[in-house]
Amino acid sequence: MDMIEVIRRGQAELLCGEEEGVLLRDVPSGAYMMSAVDEDMGERLLSLIPRGLKDGLYVAHQEFLKESICRRFKGSVINTCVQAVYTRKTPLEEDSRFCIKTLDTSYLGEVYFHYHAVHDKVYLEERLRSGMMYGAFVNGKLAGFIGMHAEGSMGILEVFEEFRRQGIAEALERHLINRILEKGWVPFCQIFTDNEASVKLQQKLGLRIGRDTVYWIS
Repeated sequence: MDMIEVIRRGQAELLCGEEEGVLLRDVPSGAYMMSAVDEDMGERLLSLIPRGLKDGLYVAHQEFLKESICRRFKGSVINTCVQAVYTRKTPLEEDSRFCIKTLDTSYLGEVYFHYHAVHDKVYLEERLRSGMMYGAFVNGKLAGFIGMHAEGSMGILEVFEEFRRQGIAEALERHLINRILEKGWVPFCQIFTDNEASVKLQQKLGLRIGRDTVYWIS
């Protein structure tokens, strides 16, 4: 779904599209995304990626691709994920207990302080400028936030410790799913394989969990 959505949203540079394998570059994030039927096709796809990329980012949908990327491009940081997809077109009922609104760059300091999965201030500022970052407010105070990553997946989700276990994460994701549906896109996210709480949240919201693993390598 991640590769399909990058193409559907018009942000893909298609480098190879064959029955045995697909390689594309997501322009906003710069990530090379790929899927292949076997190792031989995988090597063909990887040969199309320029060597010596600084801060290269790769998304592999098979383990043999992950291993080849690490050898060829010296990948050392590997995040193993499963995908979750909201396949319906029906908006979710939103939680009226919280005030949820779009965040602008004036909230960069708070987002940068609290979110550590991607500790990159420039990236977070760009996400705020995209208009796809939302915050939940309790009594006028920011209690948590969620956003859409550059390649289109839902994420950047954080609820501040004092506001946890109140349903804020669920409320934020309901809001984001509806905003994505309004654009005619398919809401999807990628979850670290050891994050059982997030998997349960996606299932509660009606997202389908993929059986296969996705590898992010940098």
